[in-house]
Amino acid sequence: MNYKLKQLLLVFCCLHLCCNILYAQNEDNKWVIGGGFNIVDIRTPSTLKGVLEDYLNGSIEDLNMNGAFFRVFAGRHLKKGFSIQLAASSNKIKKGYAYSSSLPEIDNDFFTIDTKLKYDLNYIFGETKWFDPFILGGMGYSSIGKNSAVSLSAGYGFNIWISDTVGLNFQSDYNHHLKLNANDFFQHSAGVIFKINSRKRFNWNKNF
Repeated sequence: MNYKLKQLLLVFCCLHLCCNILYAQNEDNKWVIGGGFNIVDIRTPSTLKGVLEDYLNGSIEDLNMNGAFFRVFAGRHLKKGFSIQLAASSNKIKKGYAYSSSLPEIDNDFFTIDTKLKYDLNYIFGETKWFDPFILGGMGYSSIGKNSAVSLSAGYGFNIWISDTVGLNFQSDYNHHLKLNANDFFQHSAGVIFKINSRKRFNWNKNF
């Protein structure tokens, strides 16, 4: 069995295990689903300072939002502010590692699938009824051109609820590949989120 196939099997086994655990833990089916677009920024700096500067510099010249740059996700609430999220996204990388406007663009397909554990910060600070900030971390599998690898990720985001069941979702992650010579990347996403088969959202935590 080749290395790439082993990585895929590892990720799908983790996803399957998470889904089974989730279904057993909460019989109320407190699911959310959503979709939107994603932007990928291939990391070039190698130091922590450089990575932070790359993330915070506000430049858009090295961002990738090409081809079918969609992202879809599903999530389920657990207990005490925790939930699980499964997501998949696609993009096309034209501005890769060490990108410069003086160099020709590349043309690499991008795909990632991941599972993350989320924590709702409102569980600490109190319910705001319309604004849900969160932090998250997990693992996944990503493919950029001919390179693919299992990755670890961490990030943050927030939901803005327009109604009891419909909202806007924003998320930003850093993804670190566990394979040598694979590119780490930032991924930013925005879209819509919907609640399915749930009791009124503002009473969810009261049932835990």
